[in-house]
Amino acid sequence: MHWSLSRFAYALIGRERHAAAFALLALALAPAARAQQAARRTSPPLELRADAIDPRSTRNGTLQAGVGVNIPLGSYMRLELDGAGGVTRREEVDQHSGRGDAIARFLLDPFAESSWGLSIGGGMSVLFADGAQTRGYLVVVADLEAPRIGALVPALQVGLGGGLRVGLVARAYRAGRR
Repeated sequence: MHWSLSRFAYALIGRERHAAAFALLALALAPAARAQQAARRTSPPLELRADAIDPRSTRNGTLQAGVGVNIPLGSYMRLELDGAGGVTRREEVDQHSGRGDAIARFLLDPFAESSWGLSIGGGMSVLFADGAQTRGYLVVVADLEAPRIGALVPALQVGLGGGLRVGLVARAYRAGRR
């Protein structure tokens, strides 16, 4: 396709203008190419997490570890996409389990003007376990971020969805942002 496009341009503008036209085109596309490369370098901040769902129950409960991303949806919103795996106890029988969460959080201090940050949010969670029916839950959470420790920002996330949810989270630090 490149050769036919080049021949077409050559036929339209002649030999002398052909090189000038391609030089102008390259100059015009250079800022767009740099912006695209910069967008690739700024991937969403990662997070590591450990969660307990319904931890007070001795007959039922879930302990899981996971990884996720926080995708900015503007200055005040983050879309948290997480996947986790671990153990779920149902009727005193331990089963392997997994979970996927999609939670939108509203940040009350998005520009990290305070060392502590609070956010509230909600979304969906899907829990699946060996030999059990896959279940979807509506989730509401409150998230308290502590001051950063090196390149990590620790957080405590508490909420409801499939029972009481308590999560310890370590997020990648972003300068001037939560």
